[in-house]
Amino acid sequence: MYYFTTYFDKNYLSRGLVLYESLQLNTSEFILYVLCLDEVTLNFFKDHVDSYPKVKCLTLLELENVDTDLKSCKNTRSLIEYYFTISPCLPLYILRKYNIPHICSLDADILFLSDPTKLFDHLNFASVIITPHKFSAELSQNAKFGIFNVSFQIFKNDAVGLTCLNKWREQCITWCGDYIDETTGFFADQKYLDSWPVEYGNKLIVLNDEVSGLAPWNLNNYKLRFRNDKLYSVNEPVIFYHFHGFKIFSHKWASNWFNPYLVKTYKAIHSLYLNYWNKVSDMDLKWNFTSSASVRYDLSMNLIDKILNEDGVYYRINRTNLKKMNFFNINKRFKWVIIKFYGLLNKA
Repeated sequence: MYYFTTYFDKNYLSRGLVLYESLQLNTSEFILYVLCLDEVTLNFFKDHVDSYPKVKCLTLLELENVDTDLKSCKNTRSLIEYYFTISPCLPLYILRKYNIPHICSLDADILFLSDPTKLFDHLNFASVIITPHKFSAELSQNAKFGIFNVSFQIFKNDAVGLTCLNKWREQCITWCGDYIDETTGFFADQKYLDSWPVEYGNKLIVLNDEVSGLAPWNLNNYKLRFRNDKLYSVNEPVIFYHFHGFKIFSHKWASNWFNPYLVKTYKAIHSLYLNYWNKVSDMDLKWNFTSSASVRYDLSMNLIDKILNEDGVYYRINRTNLKKMNFFNINKRFKWVIIKFYGLLNKA
């Protein structure tokens, strides 16, 4: 049995359900503990227990009532900073409450593409498993934001795992800003992890493979290809991919967030994103959800302005084809011509 946890609100509900289905496809025995960040999400799972029997819901109020230090810092930081602060608090709470052997905390915008068993096998001799950014050479300067990415980590319910989580929790409650602190060099919840390899030695495993933790910032390190509908990196199936920065604006338009990471795209990457987009859209349609959004980005702009302000977008022609566009260095008037040509005004 594998134990996972994540958190999201109504804006990421469809992605959370896609995550659940990807776990269902790739590992039969699991429980997904979901911290529901709003009533809409909580009520959805209450109303659809039969559809998602492996989900166990938690509420923010429940967590805050137990972890009063977490609650006390809520008004001292932004919403996204508060969510970052939850990163160590949630898995620690679950290990204590349910006394399970381990917990894997992960972001809701992750998609499992093959069996994660080999990742959990590390728990046979380690207590903490973390995911490096594995920045491509062009992005080496981004290490200032942290060597490791807080999107997938596993903690064993033993002395080392609990010590690690307790210390990380104290650090995040003390400071968890959405910027690099000029004095300490800390950034959000993830820069604290830089010291873990030294602190926990051979009790910590860093996933330095080529099949886990794939994301826009390291795509240039790999040559991906599909074989029999499975995504491969080198000669191994990719285990999971993190769709960081993928924002869906409408059923036709989405941001791929590739340009900040200098991603060199090709057919397999486009197919990967189109597949995920279709899954999220299908989930929205199935349950009649509204479009997803991110708390970190401006939600006030209209659709056209959002697209004009993105430097890397996808236009979904249909379920099997999409087109990548880069508006960043294009004259604004010409941008309008392109968008009109692709039917944004009438078919968005």
